[in-house]
Amino acid sequence: MNGPAQRPADGAPDPAVLAAQVMQAHRDEFIAKLVATTEAEISQLEHDEPLRGLLEASITENIVTSLHVVINRIDPGTVDAPASAVSYARRLAQRDVPLSALLRAYRLGHAQSLDLVLGEAVRLNLPDIAGTLITLVSLSSAYVDRVCDQIARVYEEERERWVGTRGVLRRHWVTQLLDNPRVDQRQAEAALGYRLSGSHLGVEGWLDGTAATTDPTAVFDRLASLLHTVLRAHGRPLLIHTDEAGVRIWLAVRPDCPVDADTVAAELADAALPVRVALGSVRPGLDGFRRSTRAAARAKALALSAGPTAPRAVAFARVAPVALLVDEPRELADFVSDTLGDLAVDDPRNEVLRETLRVFLATNRSYAATADHLTVHRNTVHYRVQRAVDHYRLDLDANAFDLHFALNVCRWHGGKVLRPKGK
Repeated sequence: MNGPAQRPADGAPDPAVLAAQVMQAHRDEFIAKLVATTEAEISQLEHDEPLRGLLEASITENIVTSLHVVINRIDPGTVDAPASAVSYARRLAQRDVPLSALLRAYRLGHAQSLDLVLGEAVRLNLPDIAGTLITLVSLSSAYVDRVCDQIARVYEEERERWVGTRGVLRRHWVTQLLDNPRVDQRQAEAALGYRLSGSHLGVEGWLDGTAATTDPTAVFDRLASLLHTVLRAHGRPLLIHTDEAGVRIWLAVRPDCPVDADTVAAELADAALPVRVALGSVRPGLDGFRRSTRAAARAKALALSAGPTAPRAVAFARVAPVALLVDEPRELADFVSDTLGDLAVDDPRNEVLRETLRVFLATNRSYAATADHLTVHRNTVHYRVQRAVDHYRLDLDANAFDLHFALNVCRWHGGKVLRPKGK
């Protein structure tokens, strides 16, 4: 709407104004009902008492202002969002309440207001009812559009500012927890909103190099929410960004919480989240917070060493022996060469034999289970295992543990521990 609606030329009472004035008489009752409906319909807007008061003030000022626009035939394009509505939007941004919930509240309020005022227009049997309805819808829609546009900008600006400020504070206290032996735990808990008395699971997350995203913050927020659900954590996850493409997350979990990397990987795929994760081990207290963080970091280093062939989710417990030696590539290469001989040569045929033998030993030498895991025929598994044993003179009975460990090292470290072909 480009300007104020036209007044009736004959000086007669404006039907739209009359309808709005009737609503004005029942304003307080309507506002009370709208506050209750908003809280009932939009769960994210159920608040504690201080914030509930701000919600009520925002709704009240919006209703008062919108009625003022209609009754005085003011151009909605000249109206600014009420101060309490701006304050409420900022507070929601600080509490991580999604903007979609706030905008839904405006749509709900608009619909409820129209129901009432249009009903009054019909009940009063006003002249030119069609024109009256069009005027009321046009004015109210223009007002809501303008206010929502302003509110959305306020929210996004506050969220960006708040995330930045809060991120600095969180990084400071997390650094204190990880590195300072005399850290004030109570002060850290208060600053982070995260309890240290229970059991913790540290997680490293990073963007998948093969995927593109324009909003890493939103992706990592979704990751934290997904992990919270999958692992049945309690309380809010603690999240800090390590850089624009990486994040650390801590979750308060049960001491016996199962950490299944395959389940997490499947959930990531179902959610279409373009991330990879490394899961630490569940450990109690502040010491456990630190140990789980270190475990997740080692699992991430191992996953990065494996490159794009690594699973989307890696659990430290499953790869601990190899992950603990991630900083010793030269010694690992010597061990692999001594154990596997020429099977440690880096070429495609040997890679197939190594992976088949690794899975074969991991499945207690089951040809059927290996075939199922590799999606090949059982006879193919038999041929590959026999080929590896005979051609490279491997003894599965005498050196089973060393063989399996060496093959796992190859699986995760690849070319860093293999001999180039021809040497």
